[in-house]
Order: sequence, then structure tokens, then C-alpha cells
Amino acid sequence: MNGAELDRFERCGVLTVVPRSATGLALGDDPALLLRHRAEEFLAAPGTVDRLADAYAREGLAVEARTEVGLTVSGAPALLAEVFGHPVRPVRNKYIRETVRYEFAAAGPLRSRLHPELVEEVRAPRAGFELGAGATPPLPRDARYLRLPEDAVRLSGAGRSHAAGVTGDGVRVVMVDTGLYDHPHHRAHGYRTAVVPALSALDPAVDERGHGTAMSALLLAVAPGADLTMVKMACESFSFPLAAFQRAVELAPDVISCSWGTLRAEPHLHLEVANAVRRGITVLFAAGNGSTDRRTAMFQSVATPGAITVGGVHVGQDGRRRAADLASSYRSDVFPGRRVPDLSGPCGMLPNGDYVVFPTQPGCMFDRRNSAYDGTAPDDGWLVSSGTSGATAYAAGVVALAVQQGIGKGRALTTADLADACLPVTEGRTLTGDDCGGTCPNEAVGHGLLTAWPPAEPGLG
Repeated sequence: MNGAELDRFERCGVLTVVPRSATGLALGDDPALLLRHRAEEFLAAPGTVDRLADAYAREGLAVEARTEVGLTVSGAPALLAEVFGHPVRPVRNKYIRETVRYEFAAAGPLRSRLHPELVEEVRAPRAGFELGAGATPPLPRDARYLRLPEDAVRLSGAGRSHAAGVTGDGVRVVMVDTGLYDHPHHRAHGYRTAVVPALSALDPAVDERGHGTAMSALLLAVAPGADLTMVKMACESFSFPLAAFQRAVELAPDVISCSWGTLRAEPHLHLEVANAVRRGITVLFAAGNGSTDRRTAMFQSVATPGAITVGGVHVGQDGRRRAADLASSYRSDVFPGRRVPDLSGPCGMLPNGDYVVFPTQPGCMFDRRNSAYDGTAPDDGWLVSSGTSGATAYAAGVVALAVQQGIGKGRALTTADLADACLPVTEGRTLTGDDCGGTCPNEAVGHGLLTAWPPAEPGLG
């Protein structure tokens, strides 16, 4: 599988093109400029992106995704070299050892030969990392584990909403993740789903890593009536989070759920996120399972202002709520003054996050990997896990319920819109060292455990 993927992307490189803004402002490598300038100040003049897309297409490049903010293009190395000065080719990430992961690197400086006056910069895209996490589940029922959908409904208090006809119906949700396998679990519950690949080279029929299939089941447990589109950003060895986010924005959804971060910094992603929020899309990102947005770190969480960041809370069998010791909390290094998380969803605890029984693609990467410790087989299509990935998918489901009820009235929801729907969490410490300190809101979990609107104690739904 990895050899075939490597061969495919050695024959087809990928690049990000950032158009020059109408104001002359450029984000470059300093996303903190978004704290002082509105997203629209970084946008190109009307028609610029279309002009660039048409010019690249005429040269034979594939325009994979485009927004007001930028474009993703792909093509043979020789063609990329002709248009942008140098080829881009995959190189293995030497820091990730448990699996084979590739990134793209350019052989030299990249510049657009076409319309250079319209282009601010050309970049090789960063890769991403997912946050780990027909039949009856193979494990016997265990009170320590949450089953889908019933336990997510109970924990969120969404049962009362569902009974009142609030299921996310009519709400367009996009999940950017590794894919969505046609699992018997999803079919049995009648979920409405579709898959769109971020790049034409990605196969929408499979979920090689299996993470997206799992996360979609948790989101849909909370909001079973939502129209969910998965934008597939990855195969087993390659991932394209920026292109996938651009494709998500193109679909004009109400909500975008992102249970992942990037390998090294991807500044342009922050502008895409900020502009999506400006357009009225509620964007959620996982806080991380130990990762932060420290600029020098390999694994970067995403904390763009305006996006809702989701941390982790563990609810024990006795109903006791604690900050998950698997979850991240941090002061943003990229955006001074920004605290993460804003609020939290259900999350497992160290060492493995064993908490939620998820459906996944049989024999996929996560099915094989998690079987070493979760009691499932490596090819049965089930796994037990849950970090802030699952917390974010759960929170996105709750947001879908809120959107159906008119909260936000067509704009992107904010943390303030959801704060009253959070249950306080006053105990526990995160993996990155923040303690709840007996009060809530706090630095470990933000406003606490998000529940369905109106808020309800877990178990009362």
C-alpha cells in the first residue's frame, strides 16, 4: 500500500498558491497578524483566484481546491518545475517512526511563471496528523466504555433534543479527516453521508487510516439528522490538511469539524480558517493530545482566533467529571493571549484513551494499531479509543443541534454562544500540566463539558 502511494505522488506533486492581497498585506509566516487585521484585508482583488486557476488549468495543472484565500494545484514534477521553477517530490518524515509518513519538499525556491504580479508566494503543503484515537461490536459490554450512539446521547443530554425533533436536520456539516468507510454501523442507523476527496489522487471509497470513519460515528450519534460530508484529506502515508480545508470551505457548510493538527507550522491554514469563520462557518479544532502550537514543535495544534478549540473531560462510571490527563491545554505561542481549550468534550485517559467503542474500516491502520491494547481484533472494523479527536467530533454534533435551533442566526457560533450549555469541571489535570483548581471556567477545560441545548446533566437525556 505505501509503495503504491509513494509511486502515485512521485508522479503527481502538490503545491499551495497564495495570491497577492488587494491591500498589500501578506500573512507570510506571522499568523499573529490576524489579531490586528481582519481576514478580508488579506484577500486578493475579486477575480484574481479565478484568473490564476484558469491560467494553471490551461498549462495542464489540476486545480484541486480553491477559495477566496488561495489554491491547491497538482501536476507532474516536470510540469510543476516548468510553471513554478522547481519540482516538488515526497520525502519521508524521519521523526515519525511508528508508521511511514511522507511530506512534500521543493528542490528550490518556488515562484509562479504565470501572472507573477498576482502571486504572493508558492509553498509545498504541510502534512497533517490525526489525533488518536456488519456486525455487533466484538467486545462484551463494559461500563468503562461508551457505546455509540446511546452513550453519546446520554452523556450529551441530547435525548431531550432528539425527542423534540432537534437532530441536526437541515444542518450541513463537513468533517475534514482521513475518510469515511461505508460501515454497517452507519447504514444501520440511516445516517446521511457523502465523501469528497481533497485531491483527485485520493480514493473516496476507502479510509486507509480509519480515523475519520470513527470520528463520524461520534458526531452522528449526537446529531443523527445532520447532512455530513467527509472531506478525505489522507491516505495511509500522505495527508493534505490545507487542501482538504479549502475543499470543505468550497462546500459552504454550517459547521467544519477538524480532529487533527499539522506537521510543522502551516501559516496559510490560519487565514483559511479565519476567512471561513468570517463567512459564517463554525469551525472546531481539537486542542491536542499533548501537542500545542509551539512554533518549533513537529506536531502543531490549530488555535486560530474565531475557531472553537476543544479539550477533554473524562466522565467516570459514577458521573464524576475530571479534566482528561490525555488532553492538551496551553497558552498559544502563535496568537498571544489565546487560551486553549475554549470548551471540552468527552475524552479518554492515559495511557491509551480507551473510552469509546468506534466503528472503523476493517484492517485499517487504526484497527491494526489499537488492537495491540484495546481488546479488539486487527481486522474486525472496531476499535476502542478517544482523545480530543473524539471530543471535537462530539462537540461538532452538539453545535449542529444548536445551529438547527437558530443559535447564532446564520453567523459562526462563538464560545460565548455555547458557554451556558457547558457543565462545570473543577477537578483534574491535563497532559500539558494545567489543573482545574476547583473552579470553572479554568485553563484545563475552558468552560467545561459541552452538552446539548438546553444543558442537562449527563444521564438525564
